[in-house]
Amino acid sequence: MAEVSIADDGVGRQFPYRNPLRALISSEPWLALIFMFTSFVIGLFWFVVLVTLLSTGVSMAVTLVGIPILIGSLFAWMYGAKFERRRVHGLLGVTIRDPYKPVPVDGSFWEKLKVRLQDRYIWQDLLYLFLLFPIGLAEFIIGITIVSMAAASVTAPIWALFGGWEVDSGWSLFDSALTGAGMMFVVGCLVLFAMPYIFIGIGRGHAWLARHLLGSDREAELEARVDELTVSRSRALDSAVVDLRRIERDLHDGAQQRLVKLSMDLGLAREMMESDPEEAKSLIDVAHEESKRAMQEIRDLARGIHPAVLTDRGLRPAVSALAARSPVPVDLNISLDDRVPARVESAAYFIIAEALTNVARHSQASAATVTIRRFGDLLLVDIEDDGVGGADMNRNGGLAGMRDRAVALEGRVVVESPPGRGTLVHVELPCGSS
Repeated sequence: MAEVSIADDGVGRQFPYRNPLRALISSEPWLALIFMFTSFVIGLFWFVVLVTLLSTGVSMAVTLVGIPILIGSLFAWMYGAKFERRRVHGLLGVTIRDPYKPVPVDGSFWEKLKVRLQDRYIWQDLLYLFLLFPIGLAEFIIGITIVSMAAASVTAPIWALFGGWEVDSGWSLFDSALTGAGMMFVVGCLVLFAMPYIFIGIGRGHAWLARHLLGSDREAELEARVDELTVSRSRALDSAVVDLRRIERDLHDGAQQRLVKLSMDLGLAREMMESDPEEAKSLIDVAHEESKRAMQEIRDLARGIHPAVLTDRGLRPAVSALAARSPVPVDLNISLDDRVPARVESAAYFIIAEALTNVARHSQASAATVTIRRFGDLLLVDIEDDGVGGADMNRNGGLAGMRDRAVALEGRVVVESPPGRGTLVHVELPCGSS
């Protein structure tokens, strides 16, 4: 068996170098050839369509008729880019994810359009579609030239035997035809064995270009992700320190003081038991009430750390308890068949608790809605109110803490809070397949 040398092509796959027969009979070069031919046709189509739409839209923009034409052209090239990602995946085997920024869930058409226009990947899509025509033309010429050259050269002996060769020399027609056909056959075999490498190289080069123009900058994305996680971790540590100090202060100023007073009352009652039984009984009653208040404070403090109902019964009862304690009426829409991982339940619970606290303190809302549902491997949570809006997640506070909790689990929080139109907090938390 021939030895096969494997090397990475830079697109995430491997390439056989030393076995031209294996490369020739594999599917990759022929899929790449189909991709090269179709690139020319599709590139020509988009070049004509986009030049026509953009030139018409720009020239008529003064009369406002061109505005919808330009908007339509934007959505047209977004569709074209989406089709190209699928074509690259289907024929070249390279997966390119949609790199666009998320648009507001319940935002207006103009708000969504603004996000699109500010997204650099939209303009990279346009650049790719314009480049597709000249690149596709070059690929078509290279492909048709190599295929026709290989086919004509390899079949040269057949044409010579059937008299398809006309030569004008001192040799006999038969001998000169075989000599020329033999030389052409050798050249044709060299071209035939080199052909798959050329096609695969062109295909993977095109895939590299598509991955960098139609997809996100993976290195920059990872760097941004690392920075985001670093900031989120720092905030989480700071938040943990603040929580510990709060717990210590609450214990010192609340339950501890009540327990000290309880101990003193019981001590006095014991001393007065014989001299003044009635007063001792009164002190015992006071101590009993003080013990109940201390237990309630400790119970509330424990609930703030991690509520027992969340551990024992799951997210639905825990959120129901939050809604019952909220001074603003809360409508619950919870669609969960099974429990999600504990870390996801905890993050969702405290995000909802913080959101409902913000609703009660700042929103001036008359009603709120909490929606929890499972979508594939995501837990989706929406907290919406009809208050004054104007919430800003970029400032430090509860919303920033909610974002940090979600980011720590590879999730995200999107806040839509236009002034006077209420607030929507949309949360996505990955929860795996369990």
